[in-house]
Amino acid sequence: MIQASVCTIGDEILIGQIVDTNSVYISRELNSLGVKVRDKISIGDNYGDISFYLNRAIEDSEIVIVTGGLGPTKDDITKKALADLTGCKSFYYSDLQLDIIKDICKRRGMELSPLNRDQALVPDNCTVLPNFKGTAPGMVFRLCKGKRKIWLFSLPGVPFEMEALIPDVSEVIKNECNIADIYHKTLVTYGMPESALAKFLEEWEDSLPSELKLAYLPNPLTGIRLRLSVYGEEAEYANTIIDKAASELKDLLGNKIYGVEKDTLDSVVSEYLRRNNKSLSIAESCTGGLISSLITSNAGASDIYIGGITTYDNLSKVSLLGVCKETIERYGAVSRECAIEMAEGVRKLFNSDYSIATTGIAGPSGGSEEKPVGTVWIACVGDGFSDSQKSIFSGDRTRNISRFAAEALNFLRLRLETELNHTL
Repeated sequence: MIQASVCTIGDEILIGQIVDTNSVYISRELNSLGVKVRDKISIGDNYGDISFYLNRAIEDSEIVIVTGGLGPTKDDITKKALADLTGCKSFYYSDLQLDIIKDICKRRGMELSPLNRDQALVPDNCTVLPNFKGTAPGMVFRLCKGKRKIWLFSLPGVPFEMEALIPDVSEVIKNECNIADIYHKTLVTYGMPESALAKFLEEWEDSLPSELKLAYLPNPLTGIRLRLSVYGEEAEYANTIIDKAASELKDLLGNKIYGVEKDTLDSVVSEYLRRNNKSLSIAESCTGGLISSLITSNAGASDIYIGGITTYDNLSKVSLLGVCKETIERYGAVSRECAIEMAEGVRKLFNSDYSIATTGIAGPSGGSEEKPVGTVWIACVGDGFSDSQKSIFSGDRTRNISRFAAEALNFLRLRLETELNHTL
């Protein structure tokens, strides 16, 4: 099976100044092509390190994709390192890329400087991938190590420029590399911690065919994705054993499975409501508007989302949502009674079909023995019912808030499945 290494270059990645999204994007594309990503590495702006790690990647993988280090400044040294590594004898100007650079400078009202011009200077042993979004072109080097053929791609580090060149990279790989097929199916679960889920599925997982691999992919906002994969097999056989395993997982886990592939709790809840022409309002305290943000991140949110309100202070719970002052005095803001009154208040305020509310203690302070940090009360209200649930999580403030939001969406999801008679 063809394997790939993905390398990102730049001190800004290593010091955490920017988040590396390039390798994630590239890995997804390679996977869809049937190329298995062997490893990823981030390298600083150091000529020796770039040469060392890229040489190692070439020894290990048939496809190497490098992003970054192609700018016009002195710290951008990837081009020279690649030229030396691949035995380049001279450089030349790519006429097409130079025309693109001239046009960019003209549109920006800039003079064409020598540094800008030299962005079009490329090694004579590469194929240029014109970059219509920026000044640094992509490059393809075709190498041989004995009987092994290697394709070395160099792409700009700016994400939208890199993404624009990926179709060209994919075209080269599809036309020139003897790639095997990769088949995946992903089921998305919520409600069981990873360790408990793995223990629950241990016997079943041990019985899987050797060609079928199961991966656990946890996320505090979406739950755990169970990815079934088959590499290098015939399509009919691969799909047969994947579909059989997916069906068995659904039987084993029931409503712990809420979606497939890219589904999220917020997207599934939104779709339930949309299909049934129902509306939602949200009252948040400890989640600080995160649930509303997640719901409105879905296209067409205005079809189902009426509005939300974040009542962080107790006075706002009373004045805006109509929570009884006596309720807070007697039971506290983090209580079943307060959560239900918040949900009832926001539903009445926005006249929605359903509402949810959260109130809790995200931390790091504010907890007690009775209500430790990580405690959250969630309420869901609809026509003729009001449900509530208490959960306790352990984590830092950011993680707790994410878990509170996910727990609330899942609580609503389960209620909607009952109310709307929906099955996956």
